[in-house]
Amino acid sequence: MNEERIYHEYASWKLEKIELIEQLKGQSSNLIVRFNHVMDVVDFLYDRMVETLQYNEEEVNIFKTGFYYIAQQIDEIETLLKDHYQDDLHALELRSKEVNLLLSTIDFQNELMGVEVFEQKDLDQLMDFEHDVLDKLKQKQEIPESMFQALDSLTLDIFSRLNVEFYSINDIFLEIADELGIIE
Repeated sequence: MNEERIYHEYASWKLEKIELIEQLKGQSSNLIVRFNHVMDVVDFLYDRMVETLQYNEEEVNIFKTGFYYIAQQIDEIETLLKDHYQDDLHALELRSKEVNLLLSTIDFQNELMGVEVFEQKDLDQLMDFEHDVLDKLKQKQEIPESMFQALDSLTLDIFSRLNVEFYSINDIFLEIADELGIIE
């Protein structure tokens, strides 16, 4: 069945990435805190499916959304780690605030692309901002506080103009975790 394939895909992916995930969790990394609730829900739904061999369409959709989001986040972290921080997780963690700025910028891009009608110039601005942050991370340059404020202003302007309320994936999955009764 097609739905079961996604669960097998997740199991394979997690086996491949477990070392990095465990390292991030083990040091209570700020890089993984941004999607802790997503992981909790995805792991819960996976475990429940394995135990009961039952799932419904809503659970599959939640699972897919969470899994793909986590995979994207881990891929971004892994790329930075390998390409620019010589696999030094501690060095990358010291830049976690800046890495999270990059990941948030990507989240805003994805949210914007999910809006029915948006202006390309808004997406271009977010992509340019992403490249600026990425360049600074690659060159290990300080990212000024003004860039954090600039992203806030930019996204507030874009989403206000489009009359769209932005909710982070982690916040949405926090609500799902609460509904599932898995919040500790």
